[in-house]
Amino acid sequence: MNATDEPVPAAEPDFGPPWPWFSCVGPLAAYLTLGTLEPGADGDGFLAAFGVTAAAYPAVYALRICVTAAVIAAAWPSLAKWLGRPTWWPPLLGVALVVPWIVLATLQRDAGWSGGIGERAAFDPFAAFGDTGPLAGAFLGLRFLGLVVIVPLAEELFLRGFLMRFVVREEFWGVPFGTLTAAAAGACALYAAASHPAEAVAAVGWFAVVSGIAAATRKPIDCVLTHAATNLALGVYVVATGNWWLW
Repeated sequence: MNATDEPVPAAEPDFGPPWPWFSCVGPLAAYLTLGTLEPGADGDGFLAAFGVTAAAYPAVYALRICVTAAVIAAAWPSLAKWLGRPTWWPPLLGVALVVPWIVLATLQRDAGWSGGIGERAAFDPFAAFGDTGPLAGAFLGLRFLGLVVIVPLAEELFLRGFLMRFVVREEFWGVPFGTLTAAAAGACALYAAASHPAEAVAAVGWFAVVSGIAAATRKPIDCVLTHAATNLALGVYVVATGNWWLW
């Protein structure tokens, strides 16, 4: 065999999605960037210096959701096939996981472990717009869109699609989805605590379970639907009980 007969090395595996940086990082980058503009319950926040009060929360939140949705829509041709077909049981587990989330978040709040860091806007649309006002209904529809569709997609694409694979290999699209190493588990725990400081105990446990789902089914859509199911159950609980601090 001469030099020209040497076998050609196999191409590097590509586990996707196409446009990996934009698809996996872009949606959450948009969501978090615009989140810095949201006024808090006390009217604090970046825009407070410009006279923007807590009353502007619905408008700023609407902008946040619309822009993030536009980024997801732009990335959708890259994501549609890569997300895969759902498995039947992860959404059911997602609904069940709302119970420990509420219990652990409440215990952390009652213990004062968050110190007020990372508390949510706790916006009550019924108090702001009236119990039967159409604006309250419109805001709830938008809030559930964000809670059940936009956030699960943006967060799971970043955490499971990008971060947990990036700590394994810089060219993360070459790492199979659902690869669960010590570094990936550690990155997941750090992200959970950093992004949900007021609910860190619940978040670390919840995100660990969903990482297990990723490792078990190897399908991005299963993580997204688990996340969506938990958020939907949480949203229903919040509206039914008036515990607005949870969202």
